[in-house]
Order: sequence, then C-alpha cells, then structure tokens
Amino acid sequence: MVDEARQQAGTVLGDLRSRAMEEAEGQTKRAAGQLRQWASDLSDLAAHAREDSPARSLVTQAADKGGQAADYLEEQGVEGLVGDLQDFARRRPGAFLGGALLAGLAFGRVAKAAGAASRADGTGAGRDSVTADRGAAGPPTRQAVPTGPPAIAAEDTVAPPSSGAPTVGPSSDGTPGRGRPGV
Repeated sequence: MVDEARQQAGTVLGDLRSRAMEEAEGQTKRAAGQLRQWASDLSDLAAHAREDSPARSLVTQAADKGGQAADYLEEQGVEGLVGDLQDFARRRPGAFLGGALLAGLAFGRVAKAAGAASRADGTGAGRDSVTADRGAAGPPTRQAVPTGPPAIAAEDTVAPPSSGAPTVGPSSDGTPGRGRPGV
C-alpha cells in the first residue's frame, strides 16, 4: 500500500516535471523568436542609418549579439540555460549572487512602477474603492468611487451601501437621517 502510494506520487511528480519542462521550452522558443525579431529590427535600423553615424556600429553590434542570443536559446533550450547558469554559479558565486540581487532589484522597481502606472491611469482600483456605473446617456462608463462614509449622492451616482447602525437626527450639514447612530 505504501509502495503503491510512493509509486503514484512519483508518477504524478514526473508528469508535473514534464509539463513544466514543456511549458518552459515553449516559453524559451517564444523568447528566442522575440529576440530574433528585435535583432532583425535593429539590423534594419542600422542599415538605414548614415554611414558615419557612431550609433550605427553600436546598433549593428546589438543586433549581432541579439541574433547570437536567439541562436543560443534555440539550440540549448531550458536545460542548457539552467546548466550554464549552475556552472557560472559554481565558478563565481559572488558574481552570481550580485547579479541575482541586481536582477531582483530591477524586477522589483519595474513591478512597482507598473503598479503605480496602472493606479495613475485608473485601471488599478485599489482595495479602498468600489467600481460603479456612471452616466445617464450612452453606454455606462466605469469609474472608481472611493468607499467610506456615505456622502451626499450627486445626480446619477450610485452611492455605496451603508454599513453601520441606522442614524437619527440631522447631521452637521443639516441632512436628515445622517446624525448620531440610533440606539
């Protein structure tokens, strides 16, 4: 019984590993194709640059290196890439850890900037807001409406539901039913 469970767990683990490798290989092929496209675009850019332009040689070198990197990814695949990375980490652990640290910091900064950009353009409606339909004519538009204590509702505005005890008496602005919580 235990041996059968072990065998089934090994089979499941093997299936998961093979699926992960297939997905990683697919991603690697797509990355190589994208890299090759960028290298081609850079080559076209260099071909249309002036002969005496100092940037032309830099763009040409970048295109060549991009093509070489795409070839490497297509030939080696994920296993070759991981193997080379492990070899580098064994030979130069300080450089590997420093590179990993820099890559992590760069990734964190990019993720933070992307999050800030999505909040700035209104697509990231944070946890302190509710999305409501607004507008009387035409198709409804989606806008973030801040949550919190209910305010005086403007025309065609969906006010968030009240979440508290019923209120009695006038509020400080004279609106009935918005005073002290009822007992």
